[in-house]
Amino acid sequence: MTVILRSNHIFDTNTKTTFPGFIQVKDGMIEKVGDLSDLPTTGEILDYSEEMIIPGFIDAHVHFYLSALIHSGCLTHMTGTTEMAFVEGLKYVPVTKGWKLGIGWFSSDFGQNVYPTKESIDELYPETPVLLISGDAHSIWLNSKGLEVMNITANTVPTDLSGEAMVDESGELTGCFLEAIAINYLSQILEVFKKESPEYFLAYMKHLNQMGVTSVGDVALTGECEDDLVYPSLYQQVEEAATIRTSFYPAMRDKLEPLQATYKKYQSPKLQMGGVKQFFDGVTSIHTAYLKEEYETPYFEGDVGSPLIPVEKMKSFIFKANEQGWPIRIHTIGDQAIHKALTFYQESLAKFSLEQGKYNTLEHLEVMDSVDLPLVNQEQLVISVQPSHLLVGYDTLDEEVGESRAAEMFPFKSFLEMKGTLAFGTDTPVVVNVTPLESLYYAVARREKSGVPTERLMPTEVINIGEALYAHTKGAAKALSREDIGSSEVGKRADFCILSQNIMEVDEMALLKTEVVGTMFDGEMV
Repeated sequence: MTVILRSNHIFDTNTKTTFPGFIQVKDGMIEKVGDLSDLPTTGEILDYSEEMIIPGFIDAHVHFYLSALIHSGCLTHMTGTTEMAFVEGLKYVPVTKGWKLGIGWFSSDFGQNVYPTKESIDELYPETPVLLISGDAHSIWLNSKGLEVMNITANTVPTDLSGEAMVDESGELTGCFLEAIAINYLSQILEVFKKESPEYFLAYMKHLNQMGVTSVGDVALTGECEDDLVYPSLYQQVEEAATIRTSFYPAMRDKLEPLQATYKKYQSPKLQMGGVKQFFDGVTSIHTAYLKEEYETPYFEGDVGSPLIPVEKMKSFIFKANEQGWPIRIHTIGDQAIHKALTFYQESLAKFSLEQGKYNTLEHLEVMDSVDLPLVNQEQLVISVQPSHLLVGYDTLDEEVGESRAAEMFPFKSFLEMKGTLAFGTDTPVVVNVTPLESLYYAVARREKSGVPTERLMPTEVINIGEALYAHTKGAAKALSREDIGSSEVGKRADFCILSQNIMEVDEMALLKTEVVGTMFDGEMV
């Protein structure tokens, strides 16, 4: 059946403006786009005259499995700025599969180089295993019972993974683990939810649809562990009923054969391996982000963090991925990691150019050295950022990286001025239930929804609504190396979001009052 959507406000990603017109849909594809004067007379007409039609929002960077577990209630999002506040909050966390499972703490809230310990949880929960995941998903915190259940001792901690198992003065494990070592244990603990996960996936997809989201990029949570928490087989079980298109990115490995088989197997309109993922560094809050110069409050002399994998190996991964024809997405937060990755991308694409429509991406680019800004102007490169991260721990940035570096962080406007391509995502569950409209607000307002701080964060880096909307649609589609979504053009898939008003004509606060009237996926309202 032919369906015709009409509106006075259809967003055009090419001009970043709106126009009055119609979009004709048939068999899940956009068949015709035109002016109202040429409105077809046959077909079902959906009239959204004073509402706005945009391509379906695309969240370019998610960790779907963890997010689905939170939405299902298996994993509880928690808040608190002290160690004891989190422990006390455990009374609201149910026991699921024998564990209390929470997420949301940040060690930087507890102080520089201060990590929580098992003893604080043991006082209240000596017999129930507890796992608390850090808000940035780079660390975990276990109690003694959790260590016991997992058979974790100082002698059994993996020695071939990056990160650290924190110990006290006597050499005993404190229960806190960082980076790949942490994700190694996290994936083992969460293994018990695999059986029920397909239904959790479908429910979370519907939740995203309510936000206007129609596609996501599900990226590996680790670049080293055997289990990277990206599970295409779970998606495949619900592919027919899925209302979200997923492009997934498993960790890039030395052994190419399994990745080659996966890439060949998953290439459908709803589920496809878009490329691979790797981690160059960690995060500033625990000094695992790789900087050019010493941290503001160094843990030791010469503390600049470090790469999570050797620099030359990262270069090799980039070259090998591109030689296979795979885009590669690299987590880079520190300015040294960003500099080296941008340089390696430039060198790789000069030798192994990707097919048209495919793009390497850098993820996050938080501590950006302005000297390196010209390097973002690469033809097959997308800068994948998360506007909501602006507000995550912004009050501790000066203490972490210093005032001068903090003032240059999240340079969205500068990326565009250097002709870089921006893509927006959330990195959920690093932030939870942030809607695309909220992401647009953070990008154009550079402050919390409450209006704090009055002085915008890095105010010269504000971008306009049209630029932000492009980044959450067409730009995000480029981050997924997909040419069939992200714009309202003939031949694209009929994925749309209907907004309650034309957001191009409102102020930033009105973004937060805008509603998603409807979401169309594959030509059908969902």
